[in-house]
Amino acid sequence: MTSPPSPCDDEAPFRLMAENLPTLCWMANPDGYIVWYNRGWHDYCGTTPAEMEGWGWQSVHDPAVLPEVLERWTTAIAAAEPFEMTFPIRGADGVYRPFLTRVRPYKDDAGGVLRWFGVNTDISAQVEAEAALRKNEALFRTLAQAMPNQVWAAAADGQLDWFNDRVHDYSGATRGTLDGEGWGRIVHPDDLPEATKRWTNAIASGAGYETEFRLRRGDGHYRWHIARAEPVRAADGRIVRWVGANTDIEDGKTAAQALARLNETLEEQVNQRTAVLQATESRLRSIFETGFQFQGFMSPDGVLLDANPSSLEAIRAQLSDVVGMPFWETPWFAETPGMTEQVRAAAATVAEGGSVRQEITVNLPGGVRSFDFSMRPVLDAAGAVIGIVPEAMETTERRQAEEALRQSQKMEAVGQLTGGIAHDFNNMLAVVSGSLELLGRRIDPSDTRARRYAEAAGDAARRAAALTQRLLAFSRQQPLRPERIQPNRLVAGMSDLLAHSLGGAVRLETVLAAGLWPTNADPNQLENAILNLAVNARDAMSEGGRLTIETQNAHVDERYAAANPGLIPGHYVMIAVSDTGSGMAPEVAAKAFDPFFTTKAVGKGTGLGLSQVYGFVKQSGGHAKIYSEPGQGTSIKIYLPRLRGAATQDEADEAVPPLVLGDRHELVLVVEDEPAVRQFSVDALSELGYRVVEADCAAGALRLLETQPDVALMFTDVVMPEINGSRLAGEARRLRPDLKVLFTTGYTRNAVVHNGVLDPGVEMIGKPFSVEELAAKVRSILDAP
Repeated sequence: MTSPPSPCDDEAPFRLMAENLPTLCWMANPDGYIVWYNRGWHDYCGTTPAEMEGWGWQSVHDPAVLPEVLERWTTAIAAAEPFEMTFPIRGADGVYRPFLTRVRPYKDDAGGVLRWFGVNTDISAQVEAEAALRKNEALFRTLAQAMPNQVWAAAADGQLDWFNDRVHDYSGATRGTLDGEGWGRIVHPDDLPEATKRWTNAIASGAGYETEFRLRRGDGHYRWHIARAEPVRAADGRIVRWVGANTDIEDGKTAAQALARLNETLEEQVNQRTAVLQATESRLRSIFETGFQFQGFMSPDGVLLDANPSSLEAIRAQLSDVVGMPFWETPWFAETPGMTEQVRAAAATVAEGGSVRQEITVNLPGGVRSFDFSMRPVLDAAGAVIGIVPEAMETTERRQAEEALRQSQKMEAVGQLTGGIAHDFNNMLAVVSGSLELLGRRIDPSDTRARRYAEAAGDAARRAAALTQRLLAFSRQQPLRPERIQPNRLVAGMSDLLAHSLGGAVRLETVLAAGLWPTNADPNQLENAILNLAVNARDAMSEGGRLTIETQNAHVDERYAAANPGLIPGHYVMIAVSDTGSGMAPEVAAKAFDPFFTTKAVGKGTGLGLSQVYGFVKQSGGHAKIYSEPGQGTSIKIYLPRLRGAATQDEADEAVPPLVLGDRHELVLVVEDEPAVRQFSVDALSELGYRVVEADCAAGALRLLETQPDVALMFTDVVMPEINGSRLAGEARRLRPDLKVLFTTGYTRNAVVHNGVLDPGVEMIGKPFSVEELAAKVRSILDAP
């Protein structure tokens, strides 16, 4: 089975890269004969190249699993298919450690294997972490069993999956019958809706859970309990489990009810209310009967006595610390220059019986926030000020939207103005340039001074013409010649031009996304835009640095589009030019796209470079955004609309596999709450040859499954309101155990799995997906046994 090594010249870069990787890398001939290992392999195993060549790797494998490794490896070789397996490898210290091994074939155009490339990754830490998790789970259950309270646990999605013996002893329920949502069977029917609602809200928000309900004892008698649960979070903050406990409060509840009845009797006998009660009633009405986000109550001299829990985190977190101090000295105003004095003056005005209402902008820990702020007095029966009520409603998002609209309108107005100027200026330049050209024909060749003047004037006219082109680009009135573009090819083709323009002090890097969508734009103007951004980035890196050009598929949702007037939701191709230069302050970044705005010295720039980029992108139906921080560099991203349609001749060299079609006998159920995405899925599946029915929620999907017994596949979103895709799949399979399910989500596969929304091993396709990807995925699931 051995074959002589056949080194290739194009393997040298791979070997150089692999030599410096922290993993164990190797390379084999088509028949599996290993011809090369990287340095990491020999460092870990304590071997030499001669010992490991060919099939010598077997000497460092655990004899107990070696036969299975050989069988699966030889099977992969025979089938020319990728190989993946986890098994132990012995290190130089004699210790076996678990490694995840992945092997992929490198094939020629005919599908023949040219090389096998393998990577072995040490997963000891992962294995140890999983063991520790199992140990902690066992410890928790041991402790919970020893507690006198009823203790239970649930998965991250809220499905209860464990109860201690106290629960079963109390309820008489057998193990397993309370799992999932079965616990509701021992809750009093009158209490179940509220308990379920609070549990659902806690799961959605990640906040603690607390409610009171009656639980049925084994003899059928109900007793009151208080249930509390808290989330268990991973190091990255995501919820991995819920732990809860039920405490019997029947006796206390009975006593409280008796006390309440006594209080009602006493209250009926009270005929007069004291001035203190009147003030308290007025105070509570002032705080809680208004519709503002934040309400408080201050003494006439400005001391904050009470406040409601505002929805703004920066305020809510400090409530307990600020009660009892002068309102203007609270940390909410300390970071905003002049705000303390402004609030003190407002409080003094209200203490005299007046009212104050104004728009304020405050520097809170979470960022700059805007509020509609007011103060009004609370008066007693005699008209004297007995307190002050401060109120604040956040207007940050509204202000940001208004500012975005104002900026858009400003740029539109300036664009119209500059466009008109540019058109008129071009007319004048035509006369000037033409006249200079005619004049040059009549100047005596011997009159060098006159010829020099004419040439200088002509050069100035040409530069003025270039300037007007930039003005036309900004005003979106330049004549464009859009065509189908593969942005990766365009960026790659500019490498020599960019390297020459940037100079030796700037290192150029490109990160080109695989499967990048095409776009429809003027290639010359797009090249000019990228070059403009690159030159600007170079000028921001006076001491040298790194410039990165990145491409990526992007999706603009409704919320982002609403915050950026003129932008249409949908799919875009993103091209980002990022530098490690000096960066821009927020006020500079806000003006960077304005024409004639520049931070360069006089004579070093016109301030039209970025405005030209902005105008070209807008004229092409796209969007431009600046991300920058002083000292941290700048990233300017341009978004051009995705071009849909058949491939053109310039893509003939790209292998486009034929669509895998279905037949009209196969029925697919599409479940998606977003109308635009649902319509695309329905249209795509119909075009692929399937019959399609659709639902916008889980309830509708279950009804269709009951009335459409020939549904072969359910294609459902993971994240939906009320019931998510995972729970829908469970309900659907209770109706149809043989139903096949394909999930889709805007999250990455790892994010979904780690958040516990889906179980490992389910079929899923990420958003956004192409018709080709959907065709292959659906066909593979339907054809699976």
